[in-house]
Amino acid sequence: MLMAAQYNMPLTEEPFVALSEKLGVSFDYVKNELERYLKRGLIIRIGPQLNYKAFRGESVAALVGARVEESRIFEVARMINKEKGVKHNFLREDENYNVWYTIKARDREVLFEKIKALMEKCRVEDYVVLPSKRVYKMDVKYDLYKGVSWSYRVEKNERVPLVEELGISPELLKDMEKNFSVEEKPFRKFAEKYGMKAGEIVDLLKELIEKRVVRDFYAVLNGERAGFKENGMNLIRTENPERIAGILLEKFPQITHLVERECPENWNYPLYFMVHAFERETIEKIAEEVREIEGVEEVKVLYSKMNLRNV
Repeated sequence: MLMAAQYNMPLTEEPFVALSEKLGVSFDYVKNELERYLKRGLIIRIGPQLNYKAFRGESVAALVGARVEESRIFEVARMINKEKGVKHNFLREDENYNVWYTIKARDREVLFEKIKALMEKCRVEDYVVLPSKRVYKMDVKYDLYKGVSWSYRVEKNERVPLVEELGISPELLKDMEKNFSVEEKPFRKFAEKYGMKAGEIVDLLKELIEKRVVRDFYAVLNGERAGFKENGMNLIRTENPERIAGILLEKFPQITHLVERECPENWNYPLYFMVHAFERETIEKIAEEVREIEGVEEVKVLYSKMNLRNV
């Protein structure tokens, strides 16, 4: 059920009915099981998953690493979590920076201003800002049989069109991402609310997936609750991040996120990728293989110690 909901969710007017037929079970069984997983927090949400780059007001993002005293980690984490635009916030194993979070803003200037103000508020002086330069992949799916993250969808275009440029209501898309529910005809309520037909919304989503405005249509799992206790953020030192990224996309479907970032002079790691697994050994093996690629000077793996969004 969980594998099918991640990898083979039908994009039709009745996706859960179609899913039940694919699995050879009743719709009521699918509905009850998925709602149970949602209630337990094993599934975070189901439906269209949006690409932040397509939305004005949050189209620019950065990864920030901060050196925080151990006694102040929870205090600082709570302040970071309250900041609008912050999504991920992790305590990681690293001798330089132990708190890592992502933050979005409408443009580069505002982004740096927000980060500076937030770090001053947190009384953190030592931090590094790594703006996203190019997203090569962002597709988080968990293979419950292999025990490692696994997906193939990549970002083919450097630029993602804004929904406003396409003449599409951002409210419709955000409403669906937030409020999509497990029912026989889940698109009907959105069709009635926004003056469309259910079939038109389905066709629109298919088009937007091709344009990468919508990343995919599936069930998003909570990796930790699904048994993926280890996640490693891999930092690559290289003079040719674009070439290395191409090799990684071809050889390592275990990668969920692959992003090229702008780096300050004192932090020369331009390429970042994530892998989630049941065991740390799985991530270590991938890092070792990447170290053997010509042009890779160093791979540094920062393992997660705690999800600070939960504090």
